[in-house]
Amino acid sequence: MGKVEVKKDDFEVFWKMTVRYYELDPQGIVHNSNHAAFYDQASLAYFKEVNYDYEKEVENSNHDFHTVQITIGYYRPLYLDDEIEIGLKPVKFGNSSLTFLMGMFLAGSEELVGTCEAVWVYTNLETKKSAPIPEDTKAKLLGK
Repeated sequence: MGKVEVKKDDFEVFWKMTVRYYELDPQGIVHNSNHAAFYDQASLAYFKEVNYDYEKEVENSNHDFHTVQITIGYYRPLYLDDEIEIGLKPVKFGNSSLTFLMGMFLAGSEELVGTCEAVWVYTNLETKKSAPIPEDTKAKLLGK
């Protein structure tokens, strides 16, 4: 798989953070598994930005999104106190799936640190089976 080409201008919503000491590995760089956690946190920040009340939606619908695939590209190491911005947007809705594209940038710059494509499946919490994403849920996730 080659480098995913995204630019900061491709995104309208960003989540910002500063790398903390406990996220580093013995080499002094962010451990690769922490990138997945950063992208996951950015997804929750996206929900807030588009006024999608995640917890309320799960409670009212008895449905939730489950991550079924993430593909992460690492393009530059991150170090203690690096400030990053993760841009994200939904890029594809299937019948029961949602795909997010995310780009991680050094704060205040156009430098691409990494990318993530995350595929989620809308799941009935009682049956544990996929379910169609309601049109109103799609609209909410798009900020409409």
